[in-house]
Amino acid sequence: MAIASISGDTTPAGSPAAGVALFDLKRAGYGVGGSRILAPIDLQIPAGGFVALIGHNGSGKSTLLSLLARQIEPSEGEIAFAGEALARLSQRDFARKVGWLPQDPPLAANLTVAELARFGRYPWRGAFMRHGAEDRRAVEGALGRVGLSHMRERAVASLSGGERQRAWLAMLLAQEPSCLLLDEPTAALDLKHQLEVLQLLRQLRDENELTIVMAIHDIGMALRFADHLVALKAGRPVFEGPPQALVRPDVLSAIYDLPIGTVQPKDGGPTVVYPL
Repeated sequence: MAIASISGDTTPAGSPAAGVALFDLKRAGYGVGGSRILAPIDLQIPAGGFVALIGHNGSGKSTLLSLLARQIEPSEGEIAFAGEALARLSQRDFARKVGWLPQDPPLAANLTVAELARFGRYPWRGAFMRHGAEDRRAVEGALGRVGLSHMRERAVASLSGGERQRAWLAMLLAQEPSCLLLDEPTAALDLKHQLEVLQLLRQLRDENELTIVMAIHDIGMALRFADHLVALKAGRPVFEGPPQALVRPDVLSAIYDLPIGTVQPKDGGPTVVYPL
């Protein structure tokens, strides 16, 4: 199956990557100890997209996200962000533009919701500078956007799974980034909280001109919420395109090595994906 670059017709106004790809990977790959985990890939991610990375466990989703988040460096090839080589950006400049949430964030057991959100201001103030009015505005705005203003003094450890994810999102939003990189943001959440988090992410993308790149296992949720999909298999991209191009059972079956069927409701509701 041919692999094409992710592309978009327009870029949101005010985006720092207006007119160019936000991330541009050119033969970027990753290996360790003589084993190649992610094959060299060419990929472009446009500003303003909601991109879902899908594939089985070990397919390379988390590795690709870690490369984009600068948690690891590519073994080969190049990655550019907003037209500039990723390696040339300082850590602080990058953190002002990109928010990163790993699959298993720290417990933050001794922090309140507001204290966690204030950590998002670190790229702007460092560890020792006092927070000013702009920082307070950013933190309160972030708590409001995720619906946690009324829980600002609650201990993070006392929150439900869905509330904790929103608290971490508040921290990322307080950074005021143009892009969020999220590794399995709905992992370990029940169906209700999965929907709440994904609905919130799409709302945040639409209202704040964010680019979101998210790894996710649930194909149905990916089809419902993302507007671009990238499927990985054994460290290689095997599909790229809009959600409507992925609903063919033969395409899904090839990605997951499993017979898969789909049902598209006549009322235009979300596509149902199921194993045969």
